[in-house]
Amino acid sequence: MRSPDTRIGRWWRLLRPGRNPLARPSDRFEARLLVVLVLLALLAIPVAAAIGSETYTSRLDAARAESASREQVTAELLADALMSMGAPAARPPHVPARWTLPDGTEHTGQVPAYSGATEGTEVTVWVDRSGAVTGAPTTTAGAAFEGVGAGLTIWLGFTVLCGVVFGVARLLVTRSHAQRWAQEWARVEREWSRS
Repeated sequence: MRSPDTRIGRWWRLLRPGRNPLARPSDRFEARLLVVLVLLALLAIPVAAAIGSETYTSRLDAARAESASREQVTAELLADALMSMGAPAARPPHVPARWTLPDGTEHTGQVPAYSGATEGTEVTVWVDRSGAVTGAPTTTAGAAFEGVGAGLTIWLGFTVLCGVVFGVARLLVTRSHAQRWAQEWARVEREWSRS
């Protein structure tokens, strides 16, 4: 029966040079490389957190600027929003509409409306200072989501890179072992065939 610390104990013995007479130098290299890469992945956490924090701050500033320059108005549809069979449900149809800004200027243009909306239906849209239809401003939650997403993406990408480096190193060490094993068998085979 294997003890629960067999794998951890094996790696620990490989890390300590000279303690295990059966450990090859390549085994020690592999174990040390793993420790270095794990430490690098752990050290990358504060860097990723800083990048995420910077992304959050910049997106929050952009959200405040967007909130200051955009407002919601009510637009009246000038035509029916036809239900299209082939369009994806995620994209609402754009319909001609008319809306008035708080300063009294009237604008017309295409606005998103739900399928089946009839002429005269009122819909709420976001407009910029010139009165052009635009998207909703970024929210605080959206800025936080982008910041966390940026930090996690950076850290996970670096961690995957560390994993790839370890995998390539392990593959090269394994190939080296296989080549040496084949050479040794060829030498032994020649000696056995002579006897």
